[in-house]
Amino acid sequence: MSSSRQPQPRRSSGRTLLACEPCRKRKSKCDGEKPQCGSCRSHELACHYEPARTTRRQKYWDRDYVQALEDQVRLLSASLEQSKESRSSQSASPASQPSPSEPKQLPYGPKMLKALHDFGSVKWADVTGRDGLPMLAGPGRFSFYSNTLLPTFEDGTKPSPPPKEVMSKETFLLEVASNLSLKQHLKAHFLDNINPYYKFIDPVWLNFSDLFPHNDTALQLLYSALFAAAAYSSPVATREIADAFMTYAEGLVQQCYLEHLCLPVLQGLMIIAWQKHVMLDAAKGHLYHYMAIGLSNHLKIRDLPAQERTVNDVATIRTFWSLFFLDRISTPKLGASTAIPWDPDNITPYIDTVSPEFVDVSALSFDHHCQLYNIQQRYIDVMYSPNFQQRPAAEKQAIFAKANNEMLALRKKIDRRLYISRNVKPDRVQVVFWITYHSILINLYRPVLNPKDPGMVHNIPTAFRSSTASAMAITRLLKSLQASDEIKYLPPFIIYHVFRAALVHGLNLIAAEEAGGQRMSSGNFWSCFRVLGELSGIWKELSEGTMPFVLMATRGWGFQEEVGGTEEDDEEEDDYEAGINDLLGELEGEVV
Repeated sequence: MSSSRQPQPRRSSGRTLLACEPCRKRKSKCDGEKPQCGSCRSHELACHYEPARTTRRQKYWDRDYVQALEDQVRLLSASLEQSKESRSSQSASPASQPSPSEPKQLPYGPKMLKALHDFGSVKWADVTGRDGLPMLAGPGRFSFYSNTLLPTFEDGTKPSPPPKEVMSKETFLLEVASNLSLKQHLKAHFLDNINPYYKFIDPVWLNFSDLFPHNDTALQLLYSALFAAAAYSSPVATREIADAFMTYAEGLVQQCYLEHLCLPVLQGLMIIAWQKHVMLDAAKGHLYHYMAIGLSNHLKIRDLPAQERTVNDVATIRTFWSLFFLDRISTPKLGASTAIPWDPDNITPYIDTVSPEFVDVSALSFDHHCQLYNIQQRYIDVMYSPNFQQRPAAEKQAIFAKANNEMLALRKKIDRRLYISRNVKPDRVQVVFWITYHSILINLYRPVLNPKDPGMVHNIPTAFRSSTASAMAITRLLKSLQASDEIKYLPPFIIYHVFRAALVHGLNLIAAEEAGGQRMSSGNFWSCFRVLGELSGIWKELSEGTMPFVLMATRGWGFQEEVGGTEEDDEEEDDYEAGINDLLGELEGEVV
């Protein structure tokens, strides 16, 4: 007998890679023979094959989504454990029951507990500015930045500030009427770098912008507001010309609001309000903001099938969503209900007004942004209401779980065209959408991080881990844009998202320092701070209002700039420390 084995024929698995359609529908075994399989031949059926299908449905479940599911399991487990402890404590003798104000033992030191309390309770309204510095105004969690402090009475003893020099109306109109290249540049800048995020106006409405100021009154308001917004952030236009456009637009507001009620007037008011908010001129920002909301009462929004909608119906629906987005994102107010007299759930989604062949990532991003902020308004903002802390623990857990479930449900429905591929350079609007998504997740977890709330303290480790994951995701996305020098084209609301991510990174530095004095790289914190610095080149007031507050908050928690991981990190921090001191010196004072 030979010791060598004869090679055995490879046994087939017996599975057919592609079954014919008749066998597939009858769930019958198919041998895959072509042009007619054996089963169809024996049953005398017409055999045919459809093109090969993908063997597995592609699922866009990245690591952040998987982690979100894991965190949800942990949060539900913590809630269940808390319910068990609550029932057992109720059945125990009164003497053995723990004090209701006694928090669960957490693996953090006193500095970290203080930092978590500050971040979770968000009592930031006490932080005010002086000498022209921005301040945080509003009751607690409703806080927003402002440069305006309303005095009790008009003080006639103080000299009035010198009026800002603005070119005369006649000179302005003569210069603008003949400067076609300036108007075309500002229009292009607005459509490329502002409108994709806010959808203030359909580009077709700008067909007559070259004629400005020889338009009818309503279009003059719209075009002058649009040109002003573009001029303030354009590297070409001067501040003088931007101020002149804004002055002209504001001069038309009263006449248009009283005599020219139409969509261009509403859109012009929205753009003016947005620009005032960006410049931290809160008094005028809210004035024009609520004028736009008041005018929206005249919108006639009809629930019609797509084939029955007129051009005006489509424009009205899109204007509503632009106003909704402006209301939710112009200021970082949380817990404040919208004043828009419409229920977003009953309005045709923005994306349904766009023909399928014209659906691009910009339209998808805006529509998904609106969905995100609708979830925040309906399910997350209640956690920032003044009476949330006083609610029973079980009710708070239920509110938090519902909001978490809504965010997970949205994550599963996100259009795959918005997902970022490693092989294709993403569009800016894609990156901005995901930054917003993770920022709203931080808003979801933030109220849970208060260690002085015994009803929610079980959730803190998981919520902190999830907040950190979102802050890390925001930082990764920002770094991807920094590599392509696109940071400067980001919209101003991204500053609020970077601001939240920087504070979460600050919390992690405090936690790492307390956990045995481990040195941890502060690169993520400084990456966020660097982005705020780069954005100050365009959105000066908002960015430079945020930077001192980030430093003030983290230094108050005990963050020291020398904490770093590598020599390269330390060198970066030294550079930024010098830059920070210069910045604070330029702002003429410290935030109190």
